Amino acid sequence: MKNTLYIVFAFVLFTACKNENGSFTVSGKITKPPSDSVYLKQLSYSSPDAKNIDSAKINSDGSYTLKGTSAQQDLFVVAFKNNPAVILVNDAKKIKLDFDPTGFYYPEISGSDATKELYTFIRNYRQLDSMLSLTYFQLDSTGKQSTPDTLLEKNLQLQYTKQLNDLDDVISNFINRSKNPAAICFVIDRAKGAIAPQELSSLVQNAAKRFPQHTGIASFKTSFTQQPAAAANESYALLNQQAPDLTMPGSNGQNISISNFKGKYLLVDFWASWCNPCRQENPNVVAAYNKFKNKNFAILGVSLDDDKSAWLKAIQDDHLAWTHMSDLQSPSAAVTAYHFDGIPFNVLIDPSGKIIASGLRGEALEQKLSEVLQ
Repeated sequence: MKNTLYIVFAFVLFTACKNENGSFTVSGKITKPPSDSVYLKQLSYSSPDAKNIDSAKINSDGSYTLKGTSAQQDLFVVAFKNNPAVILVNDAKKIKLDFDPTGFYYPEISGSDATKELYTFIRNYRQLDSMLSLTYFQLDSTGKQSTPDTLLEKNLQLQYTKQLNDLDDVISNFINRSKNPAAICFVIDRAKGAIAPQELSSLVQNAAKRFPQHTGIASFKTSFTQQPAAAANESYALLNQQAPDLTMPGSNGQNISISNFKGKYLLVDFWASWCNPCRQENPNVVAAYNKFKNKNFAILGVSLDDDKSAWLKAIQDDHLAWTHMSDLQSPSAAVTAYHFDGIPFNVLIDPSGKIIASGLRGEALEQKLSEVLQ
């Protein structure tokens, strides 16, 4: 299933993101430990192996104490030799983690606000992801029935799209609002398969502005900067193909077709009034439109709304001064024609009618338009 982030505790290891607190201790109690020793390891992006920092014998009552040193906020794990680990951020001198490795690893945390924040994210995201997986299973099962329930299928598709955007929202809000750069590193790494590359790149750029000295975020910024814009779109099935034509009623009731715009660069923007990430992205689209509208460029908004009044109100409220159309169906014919499973989503079509980019958000949109609209 696309765009779904599965949070597990067999962690992918990544960039050292160190903490200004220097030396720190991690202690606590382990219920039913699988071995008599426990290890403190530092995660690394540049190597598949974690760096061993300290080890200790587990006492008969399950207690342990580990010590580490790091110049900045970093990500560590309390681990056993051959078992998954409990993650932590070294944002305090003394951190206490009590946990049961025989169950799902949600430790009792004290002393580390950053670790608490990280596990709150993991819990919330795992819950949303489970709901999404259930909806996907129901949608898949309904589609395979000999006589599908069309109304149920439409409602499930709408629910699935909203849940995808909820997942996107959880990631974006954490990266934009957290005050803990090491925790942000964790979320960025796990967001790679969950949201559009252009959106994630924009989030990384913003995080780098907030934490300019943080080595982990700087590493992510470098890796995204080095990726060509085209490479980020290579996975889109319709890239470099002729854009499918769509005809739908416009906001004034008159039919509009994508083919009407042939001869111009056209951004087809798929969105909906109920989609919070779409509404958050709209100011970026407005800015791009105002900058390039006199350079053989147009935008066509294609809404997934099924409520006309909500759709028209959002157009007015967000000052979307370009052409709009919608079939006011759920699911919209646009979803099938353009092969996307979450919004906001867009494609950039060149004057010949060929799709040359997709999923352009934030700074990536303006960068691509500057490149083609010389």
